[in-house]
Amino acid sequence: MEELVPPRSPGLPPVQLRECIEELLKFTLTSSINETLEIDLGLSKDYCSNLLKDDPHDPTSDTPDSFEGVPPYPLYKHLASALYQFISSGALCKMYNKPVLKTIDFELHVQEPFFSELKDGLKTVEGRCAMGEYNRMSTSYPSFSDLLEAESLARVLPGIKTIEEGVQIYRNFYTEEKERSNGVLAICVAKPASQPYISLANLLSGLSYGGVQSLLGLMHAAGTIPEALPPSRSTLLSSFMLPYNLNVKGSTLTHGARALAKHANRSCNNSWGSFDGSDSNKNRLAMDVINHLISHSCWLNVHIVPPNGAVFEIRVEGGYGARWSKDGTKFVGFLEPYMEDGHSKGWKH
Repeated sequence: MEELVPPRSPGLPPVQLRECIEELLKFTLTSSINETLEIDLGLSKDYCSNLLKDDPHDPTSDTPDSFEGVPPYPLYKHLASALYQFISSGALCKMYNKPVLKTIDFELHVQEPFFSELKDGLKTVEGRCAMGEYNRMSTSYPSFSDLLEAESLARVLPGIKTIEEGVQIYRNFYTEEKERSNGVLAICVAKPASQPYISLANLLSGLSYGGVQSLLGLMHAAGTIPEALPPSRSTLLSSFMLPYNLNVKGSTLTHGARALAKHANRSCNNSWGSFDGSDSNKNRLAMDVINHLISHSCWLNVHIVPPNGAVFEIRVEGGYGARWSKDGTKFVGFLEPYMEDGHSKGWKH
């Protein structure tokens, strides 16, 4: 058997919702995809997979606590933070059984296949050396051999036929010297009547697509596509930076910079900033503008907009914004604030 890492000591009670909700949500979504969840989330496998999808090219992917701007990937981290804020505010007190976490005495880190056996109720006793926080347990034995004999192999190591074989499994975690000097403990493991991930699954089922969209910062209006998710930031930037005219020798202007050139003179208060100089300078100025919109947008929507069809749209306070195709692979253009008769006025304001 491959040598395993010694199990860590359990954490101190109680288990805090803030500390576990991200992994809890990831586990729930993964279980739904694998069809091992006891209830139906009401969310498709593709939808759950997209919530878990990572974006290694997004430098902001490790900052899920910021609720401003386009949510970074993986989206489940942003969703977990939003769920925590929503639950903590009391808004979900009737939908989510928050006290269920208080029934957990401590965190017990268990590797496979033992974790699955615990989860399925096949394994009800975990053996550990009497070290650190494990000393809070009361049932102790001088050796793993004594523990296995007293607690029974079926409860401690399901499927293992002999005590000698069981002792060898523990030898992958603990040396004989450590066993003799510390003694061992039998930790009885019981599943709470209501598992936290089941409570979370019920919550997600109740929220459905619309609720998840709202927690991710997406608005709902006429034409909103109910099962859509925002594209990744790197996808938005990649399409924005595509060269505008590959056939013109020496031209390096991007699609984004070309689009900004149409808008630069429409604002009397210079909201788009100055736009001049070489192609390289214009590209840089355009990148500054789009990065600001992506990072500080307060209105996001995936909706149908004639004649473009399905688009992803963002706007900052003040109404300035940008549009892409629904999946973010095509940059459509910049947006001015809404104004009466805007088209006839050339959107100058």
